[in-house]
Amino acid sequence: MLSKRCMERTTRAAAALTATVLAGLLWSGCGGREGAAAEEQQPKKNPIVGAEAPASTAATPAATTTATPAPPVVADRTEELRAISKAIPIYAGAKYRDDLTKRDEVMVRNQYGPQADVITFASDDSYPQVYHYYTTYLAQFRAYPAQPPYPSTQNWRTLEVHLNDAMQDPFIPGDTLKPGDKHITLQIAETEAEPKIVIRYILTPQPIQTAEK
Repeated sequence: MLSKRCMERTTRAAAALTATVLAGLLWSGCGGREGAAAEEQQPKKNPIVGAEAPASTAATPAATTTATPAPPVVADRTEELRAISKAIPIYAGAKYRDDLTKRDEVMVRNQYGPQADVITFASDDSYPQVYHYYTTYLAQFRAYPAQPPYPSTQNWRTLEVHLNDAMQDPFIPGDTLKPGDKHITLQIAETEAEPKIVIRYILTPQPIQTAEK
């Protein structure tokens, strides 16, 4: 009887101990999960939309703009001659020279009056080339007297033609320079220095006396 009671107490104590151990294990397990959940990082907050960034105190340097200078306007009075008559011959190897034109204006106005004007071209071709072009071109007009095919061999050769008189009665119908138009005198001169050839178109209200050489 006594032995039976002792066994019952032992059994009850073992059961109580087992229950205590199980309860402790369950409690530590729950506590471990709570700790792991607490350690999880909270999601970062999104920045507030529309929040203004702090104004920069650094001054932005002003954009520097460099104005590109416009290229100088090159004067060319070739169209003035063509406006008078497209038939006026202009040597293809010559270029209009505004500096020579301004220089010649003084000489021309002193010689032919204040209303006289001049348009000057220059060429580095030889005098025979320029001479041949103009005499061949003017040969199509009956009013222009026949000229030698080659110029003289003298130095500093010149040719002077009153175009209003020379450009009349062409062999092939075409443009002519009307006698009533502005009077144009062609002067071709061989020079000692550059440019080799100077070609002047002298414009006057009245014809000027010319001398062919």
